[in-house]
Amino acid sequence: MKILVFLSPLFFTLAALFLSALEASLFPHLWVPAYLNPDLNLVLIVFLTSCHPGLRSLLAALGVALAASLFSSSPGFPTAFGHLLVFLLGCRLNQTVFMNHILPQALFAGCSFFLLHGAAVLFAAAPEHFFFFRALGGALATAVFALPLLALLNVLRERYLPQAVNLISA
Repeated sequence: MKILVFLSPLFFTLAALFLSALEASLFPHLWVPAYLNPDLNLVLIVFLTSCHPGLRSLLAALGVALAASLFSSSPGFPTAFGHLLVFLLGCRLNQTVFMNHILPQALFAGCSFFLLHGAAVLFAAAPEHFFFFRALGGALATAVFALPLLALLNVLRERYLPQAVNLISA
């Protein structure tokens, strides 16, 4: 069990790579407009905020953020920094607000997508027209897709850690 605890950030990084590949390969073929594509790695970051804060959860969030920037439309440091900022803000919110339920986490994921997309458009060289509607559509899609993904992650956490041991913080 000790090796699983040590490698838990690697599992989250591999999950982020899988979700990034899923976003890049599946959603363009569903004939869904590009502004309705969710950010599933952001949902994974929001799930990590509900885990016990510590070095392993920070390493897992760093791995997810770097994996998310590989397949994103704007690869590089700003995407990873934005995801890490969402992780740190979510950890702080988790200390003040009870965010261990699915609905507040999904709402936080949607709001953080909206703010990250707005910040990316604000700092872009050529700002987009109608960025508010694009950001709102992506935020709603992220919040909707966050509900089943967060439910699955919470069920997996409860099933494989029945003694209320947190794999990230153990």
